[in-house]
Amino acid sequence: MGRLARAAKIGLMVLGGWVAAQVALRIWRRLFPAPASPLVSPILEVPLREIGQPRHVTLRNIGLAPGMRVLEVGAGVGHYTCEAARLIGPEGSLSAVDAQPRAAALLADRVSREGLANVEVRLAEATNLPYPNGTFDVAFLITSLGEIADKGRALRELRRVLKSNGRLSITEAMADADYMLMAEVVGWAQAVGFELVEQHGNALVYTLNFRSLFGP
Repeated sequence: MGRLARAAKIGLMVLGGWVAAQVALRIWRRLFPAPASPLVSPILEVPLREIGQPRHVTLRNIGLAPGMRVLEVGAGVGHYTCEAARLIGPEGSLSAVDAQPRAAALLADRVSREGLANVEVRLAEATNLPYPNGTFDVAFLITSLGEIADKGRALRELRRVLKSNGRLSITEAMADADYMLMAEVVGWAQAVGFELVEQHGNALVYTLNFRSLFGP
């Protein structure tokens, strides 16, 4: 067997192992959904991630505008938080929540370092949000819905804290281990009283925007 053939064989074995590991990881995450560890945050910050879809495109698809009151669920260490805060400006406000104490602490430190006075960081579960009914103009989740075990309860809670004309925005990326198909997301959202009003992107990276059929 020549060198080229051996190299090709090794390459195929490595690729096969990587695919098998990805399949196993995704099955495990489906069976046991949980928030991603903040230990993976360096991976989320690599410039290569911007090739799939730059941050500003994702946030533009969500529809953020100056003066909005916004909720980010599953904010992690703030890959999108700081840019979102700048988009809504000092007259707007962004509440960023995460269920992981370490992630919330790292995000609070990042917000402080960047001098973003319009951001509030809270430690909270998506299924029990610490806000009154009808608080937010927009609530968004970026590659975090799949991490939530009780998706129906979380989506009902999001509907509760949104204003009657508010928008729920859900973004998914196939590269994420907790990736959900469009049909799955639409099905969960419709089941709790949301209607799909906008769709951006494709199966690789997409954003779906919903409005509530019933208000808070």
